[in-house]
Amino acid sequence: MFKKILCPVDFSQFTQEVINYALDLAKKYGAELHLMHVVPNMTYFTPYESFLTPENLVAIEKNIQDEVERDFAKLLKGNGVPTKTVIRTGVPFVEIIDYAKSESIDLIVMGTHGRSAIENILIGNVAEKVVRKSPCPVMTIRPKGKEFKMP
Repeated sequence: MFKKILCPVDFSQFTQEVINYALDLAKKYGAELHLMHVVPNMTYFTPYESFLTPENLVAIEKNIQDEVERDFAKLLKGNGVPTKTVIRTGVPFVEIIDYAKSESIDLIVMGTHGRSAIENILIGNVAEKVVRKSPCPVMTIRPKGKEFKMP
C-alpha cells in the first residue's frame, strides 16, 4: 500500500517515538523511509543583516547540516529499512509539502507537540498545516503523556 513514507523530524524529545512508528510502517509495507529535517532560514532569526554575511551563512548552514547528519545516523542505527535522509532550509510545512509532491510520497508520519489551542495560535502548528495541504495521507503521532483525556 505504501512505497514511500516521509517522516519529518524536529529533533524534539519525541523524535525517536515518531521515527519508531514510521519504521514499523516501513517494515510492514516494505516501504522506503524518507527522514527529513527542515532548518528554518537563518535570516528570520537575526535583527541585523550585517551579522549574516554570505560567509557566515555558509558556515552556519554547514555546521547545522553536519550536526543533523550525525543525529540522523544515531536515530537510524541498525533499523534494516531502506532510508533516505533529507535536509532542507526554509519554511518547514512548505518544504515538507514540496518534498512530498516531488518524491511522490504515499504517507507522511509526523509528530505533534500536544500544544494547547492558545500555544498553537501563538507558535503555529507545522503538523496542522501539513495535514491541511498534503497531497497524501498524514498520520500524526501525539507524544506519550499528551493524549486526549475526557474531562
